[in-house]
Amino acid sequence: LAHEGYFGVSSSTAWGYTAIESISVTFSGQPTSELWLLASVNGTEWHEMEILTSATPTTVANDWRYIRFYHYDDEVTTGNLDIEAVYIDYGCVGISATEDVDGAILENVVEISTNLSASKETVDISPNSDGGEAIRFTKTDNKSTTFILSLGRMYTFGETAYSKIEFDIWTTNVNYGKSIEVRKDDGAFAKFTADRGLHDANPTNSYVWSSLGNDWYHAELPVTALASFISGYGSKDVPTPGLENKGFDAIRLNQGNCIVDNLRIGSSTCELGIYNSPTYKPTVGEIYWVKTSWVGKLHPSLCSITFSDDSLARYIPSSDPNLLHESPFYVELLGSGTLTVTVTVTSGYNRVVHTVSNTITIK
Repeated sequence: LAHEGYFGVSSSTAWGYTAIESISVTFSGQPTSELWLLASVNGTEWHEMEILTSATPTTVANDWRYIRFYHYDDEVTTGNLDIEAVYIDYGCVGISATEDVDGAILENVVEISTNLSASKETVDISPNSDGGEAIRFTKTDNKSTTFILSLGRMYTFGETAYSKIEFDIWTTNVNYGKSIEVRKDDGAFAKFTADRGLHDANPTNSYVWSSLGNDWYHAELPVTALASFISGYGSKDVPTPGLENKGFDAIRLNQGNCIVDNLRIGSSTCELGIYNSPTYKPTVGEIYWVKTSWVGKLHPSLCSITFSDDSLARYIPSSDPNLLHESPFYVELLGSGTLTVTVTVTSGYNRVVHTVSNTITIK
């Protein structure tokens, strides 16, 4: 298998593998070789699962139907990988490629406001669905409402570090600040608030809403906007000890009349976001963390930050000994004024490049 070579279940295959329970691949190659396991609900949009270890079973693609094995190697011309055997344990149960990994089912409604009802919806479902069901929520008055949906199990921040929480939603009231909260293993909620919903209205927002038409939207929240593992400069921004083992098992939304479909933990490519407080004004001399959210395995050496005025800021390179985890997202502010910061991130199994810009006021 050559660099960027792949094999797997074709998108033209009607059903794929149902009820995957375990996957194991025996292979050999150079130390620079990466064999990625990818998964999909349609055979065209791929979610990175993990870099495989030879002859080691993995369950990260359980219940997905379309899978792909993708090879990346820095040695583009000589870095071949030899596949000796592929083992897939699977069953014969399931609803559809989309529904098998969809948590938006009525049984997963954990809690709703007293002025809200929930029901199974099988007709008005997302354009991204291929059949099955969604959840319809209906308000009984004009008061605010929230509901909690289980994700089916406890996920740790470590295993979802490069993933995103995503779902489709039908709503006629998108133009206000919506929030998504994750319920952590201690029962508390970690909150993230959107700014006027649609990503196009504020492209620096980490809570990405994209229109699917007919009042349907696809919502994405990178886990990197909720938990950082690479932050830290000196004694600032130190990650929470043991964060990789802390978990979350549900989400809470401040929605009213709506339909929710296709709730899952995914990792297909996603636009970058900036989650610094929009009201915070940093000061001259400050070491400033440009809080960037992304999806996919990060490649720090291929990331960068540039400025609209180089006299106002300096990029802090990974060689700076004060960086705790060689984060590519720190700058030193040198002067007062208005500064546009442009972040370039390379991430994912195939090294996708995204950029995002944000304007800050330095006091």
